[in-house]
Amino acid sequence: MRIIRYAIALAVLVISTHTLAASHESRAVSTTADFVALCDVSTDDPVYAASMAFCLGYIDAVMDYHTALTAGPKYDPIACPDTEVTREEVVAVVLEWARRNAQHLKSETPVHGVMRAASEKWPCADQ
Repeated sequence: MRIIRYAIALAVLVISTHTLAASHESRAVSTTADFVALCDVSTDDPVYAASMAFCLGYIDAVMDYHTALTAGPKYDPIACPDTEVTREEVVAVVLEWARRNAQHLKSETPVHGVMRAASEKWPCADQ
């Protein structure tokens, strides 16, 4: 059942990426910089709702995928946030991290930026 949830989340992420990119070509999300710009869109922007839906959905997918990968003995966790951490808190952490780490924004995929920010904010004690 857990794998099905992750597969569905990944499918939604892929579909929403293509939908958002098709309807707002200037909002393509292929780098961490693109993702940060999307998550940091102004509430006045006409695409605010779609941007935030994508941003929060992407955060969900990244964190759920990380949890799935590290559930077994093969991979150690990269970040260890409390279970009470919200998607909005992760977005705030990513945006704050991005302001201090411009060197990673244009050369890495969004998943790398999210995980770099999360691991910096919530490092795992045993690593």
